[in-house]
Amino acid sequence: MKLRLSLLALVVLFGNVTAEVRVSSRLVNNSLEVFFLKDFDITSPASGPPIFFIDIVNNDLPGSQPRNIILHIVVQTRRFGTLSRGETLPFDIAPGQTLTLSNRNLFSNADPHRLETYEISDDVVDELLQDILSTGKLPTDTYAFDLQIIEIGTPDPLLDEDRFEVDISNPQKLDLVFPGRPATGREQDCEEIFTEFPQFRWEGDMKRYQFVLAEAIAGEDPESVLNSGKRFSRIIIIGNRGSSDFNLDDLASLDFFTGDAEVEFRPSTSFQFTRGEDVDLEIRPGKTYYWRVTGIVETSSGPVGLESEIYCFRLARLDQLGARKQQLEFILRTILGSDFEKLFGEGGELENYAPKRVTLNGETVSFAELMRRINKLSANYEGYRIE
Repeated sequence: MKLRLSLLALVVLFGNVTAEVRVSSRLVNNSLEVFFLKDFDITSPASGPPIFFIDIVNNDLPGSQPRNIILHIVVQTRRFGTLSRGETLPFDIAPGQTLTLSNRNLFSNADPHRLETYEISDDVVDELLQDILSTGKLPTDTYAFDLQIIEIGTPDPLLDEDRFEVDISNPQKLDLVFPGRPATGREQDCEEIFTEFPQFRWEGDMKRYQFVLAEAIAGEDPESVLNSGKRFSRIIIIGNRGSSDFNLDDLASLDFFTGDAEVEFRPSTSFQFTRGEDVDLEIRPGKTYYWRVTGIVETSSGPVGLESEIYCFRLARLDQLGARKQQLEFILRTILGSDFEKLFGEGGELENYAPKRVTLNGETVSFAELMRRINKLSANYEGYRIE
């Protein structure tokens, strides 16, 4: 009786074992922002580096027959809807076997797991290709890849399915705000500021930047100074440390990258320059400085740098300051940044208005007091309100 119960339990145990074939997918780079045509040509995508991998695992019990399957793929976008679909040649996968395929396998002309059919939707291909050919990259969109494992010759052919998405954002906005003006190579064209610890600000739609600051060198143009002179550099990542898998080694191939750059995580596109033991550059009165920001964009070919224009500024010498009106104007420019022109420039709400005094927390403050607090005021500035 005991033996019969044990045999019954064994039958029930093996009867509940689910024979499975599973599929999962993964991107080579989860931070992709740009797809170049040369890396993923939708009409001939076999060339270029691997972009994604597909893992197919047969969890059947040892001794089971191999599964004869096909991989079915549908590519969709939010903008165009269904873009393309295809199916591989039938192939066997044995019990316990794990098969890993990439986009290169699927679009190869000779691989046994290649796509036997691959159709592109005629109603969208012309518009999409026009965008691709005019820019050399995939248009901004979310590209979803739907995967299905189909078993041939069975009444319930769908074994498993998976999906992965690629968000292509094509970031390209990068404008410097403060301090300074576009560098012409003539020091007299540079903006004068009044703090040795300025709050650098820029506008951009990228997530990672390299900030570079250098002191002007007589006889050298701004580009040369930033590329070869004594300079201060930081990698700025927008967000918090836990939200980024950034690796400095990924930037080693970039021409602009300086290997000694430290990494800082910032909530916004700004950077407060401070003087510390690890900083080998000092902003000195009467001296001129150039700065630039390079946006770091993750592409299908690896990280690419998009450079801003170069700005220049000069730190005023205290013994050369002009009238009180000029002093206050420069202090306000330092604190307000680009908002200064919105308020006091042509068409601004305070156009032609001449500040006579400044109050802070309800108390009138002197020029010296403003200079003492200017770093903190600039760093904490969030906006203005006219009352």
